[in-house]
Amino acid sequence: MKLRRFWKNKVAILTVVLTTTQVYGQNSWVYFSDKCAAFSTLDDEVCETYVESIEALGVNVVGTSKWFNAACVKGHPTMLRALNFVDSIVPLKTYKTTNYSIQQSQETFNYGNSDWQLEMVGLDTFHKLGYTGKNVTIGLFDGGFYKADTVHAFDSLWQQGRIKGYWDFITEDTSIFWEYDGHGKYVLSIVGANWPDSMMGAAPDANFLLARTEDVSSEKRLEEYAWVKAMEWAADLNVDIIHSSLGYSVFDTLQGDYTYADMDGESTIITRATDIAFSKGIFVTNSAGNEGEDEWHYITAPCDGKHVLCVGSVDSNQQHSPFSSYGPSADGRVKPDVVAMGQGVTYINNQANLRTGSGTSFSGPIIAGFVACLKQAWPSLTNQQIYEAVIQSADRYSNPDTAYGYGLPNILVADSLLSVFSSIKTLENEIVAVYPNPASKKVTIRGSRNILHVEIIDYLGQTVKRIAVNPIAELEVDCSNSTAGMYVLRVRFQNGNVSSQKILIE
Repeated sequence: MKLRRFWKNKVAILTVVLTTTQVYGQNSWVYFSDKCAAFSTLDDEVCETYVESIEALGVNVVGTSKWFNAACVKGHPTMLRALNFVDSIVPLKTYKTTNYSIQQSQETFNYGNSDWQLEMVGLDTFHKLGYTGKNVTIGLFDGGFYKADTVHAFDSLWQQGRIKGYWDFITEDTSIFWEYDGHGKYVLSIVGANWPDSMMGAAPDANFLLARTEDVSSEKRLEEYAWVKAMEWAADLNVDIIHSSLGYSVFDTLQGDYTYADMDGESTIITRATDIAFSKGIFVTNSAGNEGEDEWHYITAPCDGKHVLCVGSVDSNQQHSPFSSYGPSADGRVKPDVVAMGQGVTYINNQANLRTGSGTSFSGPIIAGFVACLKQAWPSLTNQQIYEAVIQSADRYSNPDTAYGYGLPNILVADSLLSVFSSIKTLENEIVAVYPNPASKKVTIRGSRNILHVEIIDYLGQTVKRIAVNPIAELEVDCSNSTAGMYVLRVRFQNGNVSSQKILIE
């Protein structure tokens, strides 16, 4: 089997490792023990000798994943366990797909009907500061982008070469604009449209990669494989953010169901793929799901990921949408992470008209654009710092719950937090202990050297408390009059060194 194929489109030359996906029935992952080399990396392809050996036994190989060093095969060929290079064989689990729908810049923005969905999180003001997602690439995984290549609102994307690539991982071709589903186009419009006086996207100057990973006509087992392959493809094309408006849960007991217990950040292969993506510098956002009023009720994979910014929905009055899926993750972490407007959201439909729709797939792209604008503003900061700034900027950060998570974020607050984060210089062993943290009335600071000066700085970068003392090894600071929230504790020591640490005041 030839596992390598090359494709050119009118925008960019892309190298894509693809295989046929027209397979029915049960499928499995065959994990290999190595990559035929003494030394190999995550991005090295799987060993073709192993693939050929499997095929020689009559097994139909659907494709491979270099990140997981595995082959996706038809059926569940247990006899492969006898091969010394096969580590394990695990059936692909099936799932239910939740398709959630229906300095100062001189540029002016006419948001039209999309004004409030952006203003609610401060994006209108941030755009006017010049941060519109420029030079940031967002990958969108969805069920199809019907006619997105002909809609007037996307003209600037094509004219400026900001559609950096597209591929249909279900049919293995470039037909994502010609047929199938338009849901991906709705999502693209919410994050990337530029239609003055009608609607503007959350990151109207971002670049995009578009991937069809979902067959909306059925619930095939191989969309899970397609999702992983799309992630690897996007990583090879230097994507910065992946947003998916798909949620995964399992119903076919013959395949081994996903249950709520599997939403633990470790069990599903797509959630594990997001961990790898995060380690490679990719920020992942995902819609929480529309299961809030259904039997499942909870978030679905990969929203359970420990490095996935999971997005729930609120209405125009910032009240929780009943359909929005609930947390926490199965291991008790706060989920969803944040919320955005997901009811009555303006988008562009299949007839290229403005419509309003509801679903967490409409709140999700707002936050994906939100992150893109922050990444433009702070290109040198880490994804972990951006993730923390987003959740700490949210209005319920001090009191999260299972419906809102940390709440509605504000990009201006997140920007201020990142300004503070960028100024923090970690000096090892200078601050020995800060306790209790979180603090309510008092916090004690103990250093390896004598302390001379302490500042407590709020999320706007303003110093709310400043204390100068004679050299002392341990200092108690009164926090009882401070507003609840996240702060930076900055300590200057007798030797001139300065060290900082975040503290939460309740």
